[in-house]
Amino acid sequence: MRQSLKKKDTSSDTVSYLRSSVENHPPAPVVIHPAKRGRSDDRFQEIAAELKKNIISGRWKPEMRVPTRRELCAKYGASPITIQNIIDQFVEDGFLKSDGRNGTHVMKTPPHHVNVALVFPEDVAHNRFWRAISTVAKEGRTDGLKIIQRFNIKYNGWTDNPDQNALIRDILRKRLMGIFFTSPPYLVDKTPIVTEHGIPRCALMAPEGYSEISQLCPDGFSFQEKALACLKAKGRKRIAVVGHPDISNLDWLDKMSAYGFVSGPHWIQGMSLGDTLPGCNLARLLFHDSRDKRPDGLIITDDNIVESVTKGIAESGVKFPQELDVIAHCNFPCIPPSSVPVVRLGYDAREVLELGLGFIRAMKEGASPTKATVKAVFEDEL
Repeated sequence: MRQSLKKKDTSSDTVSYLRSSVENHPPAPVVIHPAKRGRSDDRFQEIAAELKKNIISGRWKPEMRVPTRRELCAKYGASPITIQNIIDQFVEDGFLKSDGRNGTHVMKTPPHHVNVALVFPEDVAHNRFWRAISTVAKEGRTDGLKIIQRFNIKYNGWTDNPDQNALIRDILRKRLMGIFFTSPPYLVDKTPIVTEHGIPRCALMAPEGYSEISQLCPDGFSFQEKALACLKAKGRKRIAVVGHPDISNLDWLDKMSAYGFVSGPHWIQGMSLGDTLPGCNLARLLFHDSRDKRPDGLIITDDNIVESVTKGIAESGVKFPQELDVIAHCNFPCIPPSSVPVVRLGYDAREVLELGLGFIRAMKEGASPTKATVKAVFEDEL
């Protein structure tokens, strides 16, 4: 479910950052709500920054009782109102809890220990991979991590998108353990979402650029090899492939030739993922000929088109399993609808999520950013 703010937040940290974006200046530093009365805002910020540093650095450990307001007033020469406003801000941000006469304590799980932002460049409704990641991220966890999903994070300048502004607020107030991007972060790489130091980050992307970000990439070659080997084991000979427009990147014809398959450029087809009609029509075209002249094996390389392509196959009257075997891409556990029997092969969104979170934990402990791939698996291998 889309995250939303319960109330409009006009905190000065966000306002300062957005103003600087419009003026093409570097992002503003962290700014916490100014005191309503008492010391100047500069003094307020100075004291607040030092107190928060005690928590972030671990000097004030989880559940530790912090100095009293009177002690803090004396140490910093600040008014009770200034100290109270800082304490209130820290309570609101989840760093402290106030327990009346028992004093004020650091939270057992302060936000910079447990909060991970899961960042999507769009809404997940029209992308099955993002939908799978979003779905598994909502499942209950036993490790204490809190995954906060943010959507439509794609603006390198000013935006009124509440999710992006909330994400920037969390970053500037140091309320995050890490950030997990579900796509390359270039759309926001001039904002604190990428530029703010001290936050471990992981991105689902090809291993290139962004040396400070751990990178995780689905292994397309493992998908290709397992799909072809499966069709070979089933005795198929004439293979077609339908997928994303960049399908030629994996040199399908060369790989199929190595397996002894018959194919051709007209049987390697890429199509738009946003329109279902071409998938139906393309399938009808592939299977309109007589049995001995059409494919007896089909690989669908993107789960966003499985529904439309298999609908066209069903309408073509092909008999299963005598005349055709279909390998269909899937991002488990979100299985796309299919009008014909298929063998599902793809990537486990749970594995992807846990690998990324593992990289973030390791970086939090001081490890360097890393690069890794996720291998394709059949449904019965999960």
